[in-house]
This record gives sequence, C-alpha cells and structure tokens, in this order.
Amino acid sequence: MGFPLARSFRTLFRPRTAFLLPAPGLGRAVLGMALIWMPLALVNTAWILFRAIHAYGGMRSGAVPSGIPSWVGADPSDLQALLATLPPPPSFGRLWLWLLLVVPLGVLGTWLHHAVWDHLGLWLVGGLKRKRGFRTTLIAEAEALRIAALGILLGWLGLLPGLGVALVLPLLLLDAYLWLFRGFALAARHDCEPWRGLAATVVHAALLGCCALGLLAFMVFMLRMAR
Repeated sequence: MGFPLARSFRTLFRPRTAFLLPAPGLGRAVLGMALIWMPLALVNTAWILFRAIHAYGGMRSGAVPSGIPSWVGADPSDLQALLATLPPPPSFGRLWLWLLLVVPLGVLGTWLHHAVWDHLGLWLVGGLKRKRGFRTTLIAEAEALRIAALGILLGWLGLLPGLGVALVLPLLLLDAYLWLFRGFALAARHDCEPWRGLAATVVHAALLGCCALGLLAFMVFMLRMAR
C-alpha cells in the first residue's frame, strides 16, 4: 500500500485532523478523488455485476429460495416455469467494457449530487456565513470522498466466508460514519463549526428520505387509481 493510501486510511478515523492542510485546487481535488475512488468503484461494480448475472442465471434454472413463492403468492412450479421463460443473461464479457463508461460517470455524478445537497444543507443550518461559494463545497466533497472511498475496501470484509452476517451491523455503522465524514470537510473548508457540517449531511439524508417517501406515496396512489 503506497504512502498516500496509508495516510488516507489513518485520516479516515481522524476526521478532525483530516482537513487541516490548505485546500487544494478544484482540479487537483477531483483528480485525487478519481485516482482512488474510480478503481475501487470499478472493481466493486464488476463484482456486483458478476454476482447479479450468476444469480439471474440460477433463477432461470429453478434455483429460487423457498420463501419467495409464498411471499409473492405464487405456486412454486408456476413460478419456476415463468422464470424459465426469461431471456438468458448476457455474458460478463459483453458487459464489463460498459463499466469503463458507467462507473466514472457514476462517480462524478455521485460527487456532484453530494455537493449540491450538502451545500443546500449547509445553507439551511447557517454554515455559509463566510460566503465561500459552491466551488469550496465541490473541493470539500472531493477531498472527503477520496478518503471515504476507502470504506469500499473495508466493505469487502463482508464477503469473507462466515463473516458476512456478523459484519452486517458494523458495516451499516461504517456507512453511516462515512456519510457524516463529509461534514468535517465541509466545516473545515467553509470555516464553520463542525456540528454545522455534520448537520448539513443529516439534512441531506432527511431531504432524500422525504423525497423517497413522497415518490413511494405517489406510486402507490397511481397504482390505486389505475385499478
């Protein structure tokens, strides 16, 4: 493990000292984020895709968990017959090249998404008094996500035989911590109290939750209207 990567691992759990150095330029911050996050995201997405193709092929051949037919209210034999009519999955070799396009777009899209919503959250909690602008938020998000991306490596521990179930709760807590981690970068770069940066990420999560619940309620309403 190279020195910069080892240093990022150390600062991952020292959030109050992670952003004491002067802020880099926007281009340098985004490049640093991309060099760490994109390779990890590419490997992680490739593994998820491989497992999904394998699971889909297993369902077509009748490998359906015993509880699913009763959960969906279908006869097991009828469900297996229906699944057998599904088209065969594409091979991993035909899809992996698309990951070279989709994953970088997904990484950049996630960075921009976090920047927009966290900036809104920071404004709502009064953390933009220095008026440093959205560019400062973009830099802070890139710095934080460069370090937080290393959580993907820790998440791979859940793939070890016998550890998956035992690590469910710790990995969920890690995800929550990595979500809040961006708040320390926001506070440091906007020169506001750390609690305001953390609160901005909580507001972000709350707004997303409200949007998701609203969309779910709208879908349920449309389904009932269609009957």
